[in-house]
Amino acid sequence: MAKVDKKKIRQDVWMRRFMYTGIPAALIAIASLWIGRWLKVPELGYLFMGSTAIALAIGMVYNVRFVILSVRQLKEQQANEKT
Repeated sequence: MAKVDKKKIRQDVWMRRFMYTGIPAALIAIASLWIGRWLKVPELGYLFMGSTAIALAIGMVYNVRFVILSVRQLKEQQANEKT
């Protein structure tokens, strides 16, 4: 049975770009939510909504890319087993 090499997939250039942009976007979203609530600054709610949308979009693209690369890797392994 074929297995997916997750370390190899995570070394993909685009996967790393998604990680390095998505994680800070998520941290900004969480920080703006907490700080806005703590300081009672409603304008930070807009920052929260925007950065949350960006973080979710990047996360979805990351997951789709991961699945595409996993399927591609499994197909290559199956082709090598047949020959």
